[in-house]
Amino acid sequence: MPGVSEISARKIIAELGTEMDQFVKGSRVAKWAGLAPGSDESAGKIHSRHITKGGKYLKPVLIEAAWAAVRSKNPYYRCKFEILSLRLGKKRAIVAIARKMIISIFHMFSDMKEWHPKDCDDCFVPRSLSVQKESRKLNKTVNTLKAMGLTEHQILKTIAAGLDDPEISDDEGNRYDLITGEYRTA
Repeated sequence: MPGVSEISARKIIAELGTEMDQFVKGSRVAKWAGLAPGSDESAGKIHSRHITKGGKYLKPVLIEAAWAAVRSKNPYYRCKFEILSLRLGKKRAIVAIARKMIISIFHMFSDMKEWHPKDCDDCFVPRSLSVQKESRKLNKTVNTLKAMGLTEHQILKTIAAGLDDPEISDDEGNRYDLITGEYRTA
């Protein structure tokens, strides 16, 4: 896991252990470690939400590991931190990253799998590159449809329809079936 050194890993294992049966889910581990947000709500008003007490030895290790993870070569936590820090501020964002890390550690020990978050692959591609990639795909698809004999009007009509109709027809009445990929004469 990025940001977790050997010394940090030893401290985390010393505090948590390797058996995760006593914690039923990841949120309970975060609460035990003192990284769960407190809920102070009265009459519909949400008051200050400080993190809970607890994790006297574990919480500082996780916060330190979170800072290291944000600055590591692996961009997953850096990407998450940048998004969260715009909304919450840097200190609250780093606590959120530490919470993500403790929940990941819980799942690593309980499922006996390596660290690989579900949304990990999405963070490795910068947004501008993914937009460029999708626009290139769209241009290639439009050029392919033009080569098949469709006019720009039919292509735009098909895109606007959201491909609800699996058949497209040209000006002469020939229909192109998107499912089979064949032309059928009228």
